[in-house]
Amino acid sequence: MVGQMVKFDSVVEAVEAIDGLGAGNSQIMATRAIHINVFVRKVAGPDARFLKSVYNDIGGEAAISHQAYFEENGAITDMIVMGTIYQHREVRRILSGNSGIKPLVDIIAQVVDNAPGARS
Repeated sequence: MVGQMVKFDSVVEAVEAIDGLGAGNSQIMATRAIHINVFVRKVAGPDARFLKSVYNDIGGEAAISHQAYFEENGAITDMIVMGTIYQHREVRRILSGNSGIKPLVDIIAQVVDNAPGARS
């Protein structure tokens, strides 16, 4: 038995590798194999904290300033949102009815959907 790191540059590449194992449901698993980081500028502190909590709840992550994290009044932060394609899409689904956070979710979705290799 030997282990080695494997990196996929696209969903298509991940599907092919997963299918090659004889596994089922490769389309869904492949979106969990591609990790995308999204940098967003000038986010209101409360929105950044809220989005960070949603990403954390599904196993993703978001880096925000300590001012925003500790709820300093008027905090504006840049943020890096980190997750797999699946996690980004899941956050979009979870927050689809939240009109207040929708512009931020739409910015992240646009970057994820247009990332090289994100399409299956």
